[in-house]
Amino acid sequence: MPAHGYLLPTRGVVFAADGPTTLTAKVQADVVGLARRAESLGFSGVWVGDSVLAKPRLDPLTTLAAVATETESVRVGTAVYLPLLRHPVTVAHMTATLDHLSGGRFAMGVGVGVRPTEREEQEQLGVLFDRRGAMLDETLGLVDRLWQGSPVDFDGEFYSLSDASIGFEPAVKPSIFLASAAFDPADGFPNRIRDRLAVHGDGWLPIAVGPESYATGLDHAKSALESNGRDPNSLEAAYYQDVVIADSEEAALEQAREFLLKYYPPEELTYLPEGAFDNEQIRRRGVFGPPERVEAHLERYRSAGVETFVTRFPADNQREQLTRFAALMD
Repeated sequence: MPAHGYLLPTRGVVFAADGPTTLTAKVQADVVGLARRAESLGFSGVWVGDSVLAKPRLDPLTTLAAVATETESVRVGTAVYLPLLRHPVTVAHMTATLDHLSGGRFAMGVGVGVRPTEREEQEQLGVLFDRRGAMLDETLGLVDRLWQGSPVDFDGEFYSLSDASIGFEPAVKPSIFLASAAFDPADGFPNRIRDRLAVHGDGWLPIAVGPESYATGLDHAKSALESNGRDPNSLEAAYYQDVVIADSEEAALEQAREFLLKYYPPEELTYLPEGAFDNEQIRRRGVFGPPERVEAHLERYRSAGVETFVTRFPADNQREQLTRFAALMD
């Protein structure tokens, strides 16, 4: 049976709050509280997204630290984290700390950002958007070395370190999941992403990929590990999806559309192409409709090789969605 992770609404609580007092209450009830609820319902993990300026939300690592102290067994992960928005020493230090606070339950899904507002965010934070892939690779290499706890000397394209050490190792070396969204993996991976998988990938976490493309892409991803002398079967096959359960597909799609129009800030809506929130585009993100439709969708992806689902519910009724989805996990 596949593992099921739940994406906590760390952006949803921000856009739904009308002030700091309301936000504090929502953080406790709809982030920490829902993490506890997901664990009690049998979810294997709780995950959070990331952005600093593009789509304001709670900071991912401090949120997961709070969640880790309120849960016992669920994996706490990022789907996804943008390491290149921070210095590698900061990333290594915070993630190693989080791994200890969680007792070795932390998993780090990473990405680079592709949207225009994410480009603006990166430029404001001193990141060259056209070099973001190279910057991520250098960051991951440094984080891996810093996680070993020994002093690091390094002189690279973006960072220079001399006798730098965070002083300790993680409790358990966090698994690194590499996200993908901007290409069809059935055609293979771009060279840089393939190399990143080969060196750093412990898991693959795509979105908006059909089951047939997923299965072929998974073969390509495993081949990348094998080419680097790594066990291809060590790669954890994950999939990020949107799900809304309702009595009809029409009702589920409408819930998703209303949520997504609030989710994206107004300035980003101006960049989106016409029809970005029509039914077909929303369907590409996951599955929407009655429970039996969702069950069939999950089975197709399980048959394609998915071992771990990371599910976001783009709907206001998070508790209802969480409970209805949990009934399908047995």
